[in-house]
Amino acid sequence: MKINPQSFFNFCASHTYLLRKLAEHDGEISEFETIRLVRSNPAIEELPETTWRRLRELQILVPTEPGSEFYLMAEPVARLLAYLANEANAATPEMIRGYVSSLEITTKRLDRSLDDQDTQQVALAFDEISQTLRRIYADLNETQHAILTEVARYKTERSRVSVRQKYQRIVHWMERYVEPMIEIVRADGPLRAAFEETERLLHRAREEALFNDHPALARNLRFLRLVGVHALRVFTQCRKEIQPLYESLRRSSFIAEGAARALEKLQAEGLAKWGSQYLIGIAMERYQNVPSDAAITLALRRIIEYSPEAPPFLEFTTEKENPLALLRLRWLDSLPDAVRSIVPLADLLGWLVNTYPERDTSEIVAAFGLLVFHRDFQATFIDESQHTYATHDGEITASPLILAST
Repeated sequence: MKINPQSFFNFCASHTYLLRKLAEHDGEISEFETIRLVRSNPAIEELPETTWRRLRELQILVPTEPGSEFYLMAEPVARLLAYLANEANAATPEMIRGYVSSLEITTKRLDRSLDDQDTQQVALAFDEISQTLRRIYADLNETQHAILTEVARYKTERSRVSVRQKYQRIVHWMERYVEPMIEIVRADGPLRAAFEETERLLHRAREEALFNDHPALARNLRFLRLVGVHALRVFTQCRKEIQPLYESLRRSSFIAEGAARALEKLQAEGLAKWGSQYLIGIAMERYQNVPSDAAITLALRRIIEYSPEAPPFLEFTTEKENPLALLRLRWLDSLPDAVRSIVPLADLLGWLVNTYPERDTSEIVAAFGLLVFHRDFQATFIDESQHTYATHDGEITASPLILAST
């Protein structure tokens, strides 16, 4: 074991303030600066030299290079502190593309291993796929958290920051993270293509009995579908949050830039040569002639002959039946309770079609998705040929799915 876990966490528990200050320190730190931080915390009862020695022994601080007198906080420790403090570092699009490339290379190895019927290589490739999926999911969540934190900071920031600086920050997040990420995770993007190929090979491994850990295999298949849908939803939400700020700051930036140019020209040329091109024209209507007798007579006739009418009466209780959208929503909300008493279901889609024959295709698909992703149920596709289910207004072709309680 590299470091004793009990010693490490005991030290961290008694030096929380110091670790927080070290994590907030930007760049390298020397022995002198570390001891100064230790002395600034009166809660530490041990000698500063002892604390300095323990920081190095527990590898909380590591040298920037062999023999160097400057240190950095170890990356795993920094990530642990960021996780505990609910802080996040956004993953760049290049990192996600790297994961996708790694997944593609691993699936090629898995394909060759399946052709060679090498069960050991299949297991190793499966482990790599599991680790890559977990890292993609974690980095996507961290990126979403970082973007939403930036949006919240913009909305609540009261410091005197120019419009141009705010615009540059929002443009950075929009063009550096949100738009490139959406290109990667969209339905026809490289992430979805890599996931589909991985799912195909995992199904093949199960069919050819070259990987016998069926619960892990089913878990990875569910995780593939979850990450694909979750990634697109995450960055679509981020774009909805940041797009209004982007457009608002873009307009404000143009206005500020135009005003700056106008004032610069005013300073250089003076008011006499400034001209009227930067002034806002205001239209004005003036009566130049006296109204005619016919116009005055018509206006008086309209006033005298006017007969008031009773205001229209609006009947607010004419709609006695509930709207169709409300009835559909109530039906969807009642499904989990209806299914909870009869699970497990051997064929969820067949049960929905047979139980609710009056529902159309869109309602059946909505109910199917609600139950599959419900937290109280666990869904597993059956490795059988696809069935055709006749609905009220069409047909659905899909593999049977078992629904069980979690």
